[in-house]
Formats: sequence, C-alpha cells, structure tokens
Amino acid sequence: MRIEIRLFANLREKAGTGTLFLEFGEPPTVGQVVGRVAEECPLLKEVLFADGGFDDRYKVLVGSRLVYPERFSERITEGESRVAILPPVSGG
Repeated sequence: MRIEIRLFANLREKAGTGTLFLEFGEPPTVGQVVGRVAEECPLLKEVLFADGGFDDRYKVLVGSRLVYPERFSERITEGESRVAILPPVSGG
C-alpha cells in the first residue's frame, strides 16, 4: 500500500520536501506511518518525538479525519491513502 504524506511549515523545511511517499506491505497503522516518516527523515524525529513520545501539539490527519496519538493503533484503509502532519498553530 502506498501512502502519501503531506508535510507543512517547519516540517516541510526540515524534510526538504512537502510530500513523501511510503510503501507498506499491508495497510499500516497511523503510528507505523508516523514512525516511518521519522525514520526516513531524522530531523523530523527530533521535532515530532522531542521527548521520546509523539508531541501532540502536532496534528495528524488521515484523509479528512483527525487522529489523536491515543488512536495511532488504528489501521489506514485503502480509501485513506493520504496522511497530513500539521505543525502547532498559534493565533492571536
């Protein structure tokens, strides 16, 4: 299964690209996708897993649904082959 990962803002800068494509032998869990992104781009690992666990200030979208870290064990289905990782948003 091919997963398209979209990266934004500081994540795109650190990865050197806004889009990654990763191949999996079977439908992966959300956590497996996030973990592979960190493996493929070590600079992202420093940001996404700064204190050892996933930094929940970052948001993960699978298709159009937001997936929180406590649900990273959910599998991605064929119809949800696009994942976006969004940086923290500040406003004022």
